[in-house]
Amino acid sequence: MAALTVLEKITIAKISEFLCALAIRKGGLYGDGIPLDLPEKIYAVRKTIEYLYDQNPNDTSLVLTSNYLYSLCRFNLQAQGIMGNAGIIAGIIARTAPNPYQFFVTSSSTPLLDGQSTVTLTSFIGYNLIFNRNWIPQGSVDPANGGSWYSWSRTTGILVVTPAVVTTEFIQLFPI
Repeated sequence: MAALTVLEKITIAKISEFLCALAIRKGGLYGDGIPLDLPEKIYAVRKTIEYLYDQNPNDTSLVLTSNYLYSLCRFNLQAQGIMGNAGIIAGIIARTAPNPYQFFVTSSSTPLLDGQSTVTLTSFIGYNLIFNRNWIPQGSVDPANGGSWYSWSRTTGILVVTPAVVTTEFIQLFPI
């Protein structure tokens, strides 16, 4: 059997996200032992690999990172079977999300500038948002202890981060 390409692993991950979420839902309160955040984890890793692939498909790190992605996909064999059947899952309408934003905060040329805590992301309207700050996933609930968090309106595209961003922080914004 030939080794899978990076694009094939990305496609397997897309299908696995759905299959994993479905299995968790069917598994009841504890998701039948599947980590409840696994579909989101697969999504976040997949979007990062897709972004890197779009920038440079010859990037040498893509093979290893896509192997990691493939290892997260508990339903990879089932996903490959679906791929072999034209790769279509009935009832799912393809909708291409905007490209994610990934940047180091500066004082002049990034979506969120040094000292800002609010930005309007019009291209993300209608999508949910995954927000990572310095590679750490952020929650959307105020921790009430002075921690970092965010609020997002998928209707207006307004993102509010607490505390305000500062120069050199690494920000990742993924529309889902």
